[in-house]
Amino acid sequence: MTPKDFCAVRRDVLGHVGGKWSALVLTLLDTAPRRYSEFGRASQINQRMLSLTLRELDRDGLVFRNPATTSYELTPAGQSLVGLIKPLISWSDGHYDAILESRARYAASTSASAISAGRDSKAM
Repeated sequence: MTPKDFCAVRRDVLGHVGGKWSALVLTLLDTAPRRYSEFGRASQINQRMLSLTLRELDRDGLVFRNPATTSYELTPAGQSLVGLIKPLISWSDGHYDAILESRARYAASTSASAISAGRDSKAM
């Protein structure tokens, strides 16, 4: 395997960790296998994105699709990855209020800057 190949695999794996839906699907599977229809009830993911996400996770060996029951479950690699994702989720939960406050301050300062910049350009 070439360094370029390793980079491509790393990019894909990090995409799963940072992806909007992959981390959610993986953590939903942490407690028990789920049928396809159960994902919609447990999340707000639409069917198209769910299908794409499950297909990618299956392709990369992170989930296994049981054709007999049409259910999905984590593989050992998927379980290992969820073990890394859970602390990130806990960190996010623990800093939720601070993140929202920071976003509000940022939005207020950029709005004030935009208004100020608009006044400066009119004065010229």
